[in-house]
Amino acid sequence: MNPPVYRPLVDLSTMEERHIILRYRLDRATIHELCAQLEPDLMSPIRQPTGIPPLVQVLSLLHFLASGSFQTTVAMSSGMSQPMFSKVLSRVLSALMKYMRRYIVFPEEGDLATVKGDFYALGHIPNIIGAIDGTHLALVPPKDNEQVYRNRKSYQFDECPDGLFG
Repeated sequence: MNPPVYRPLVDLSTMEERHIILRYRLDRATIHELCAQLEPDLMSPIRQPTGIPPLVQVLSLLHFLASGSFQTTVAMSSGMSQPMFSKVLSRVLSALMKYMRRYIVFPEEGDLATVKGDFYALGHIPNIIGAIDGTHLALVPPKDNEQVYRNRKSYQFDECPDGLFG
């Protein structure tokens, strides 16, 4: 009897670029670069044919982080069990942490004023020194000043269309 082989449910080559970005918050090329960098850390120690491919592990993590969904939901959409996804989540996050200082950089003390000025020029929000991504987060604004809490698309917490919050 042959051992079971994991068959990925997602094929990036058949997805439109805009759908990839919506689902994973990264473009196809960046996802492939990330997979290539993390592959040595994500390969099964004994390279079994039943192991989950590094691309699927990375896509599962990215989908989980981008959607804010539950492990069970992301696991099902990735074709694995929740306990397996939990292991994948831990493995990919650990691999990413090895490289985080290469990609996450905070401004030096002497650059803070320039960075704050640049962010203010962009969005007229004072004292910003960094941004993670373009995710819009829901919040309930104070009743006495609601108009200040509208985003650039003029959405407020109770008006945001589905999918806006990632």
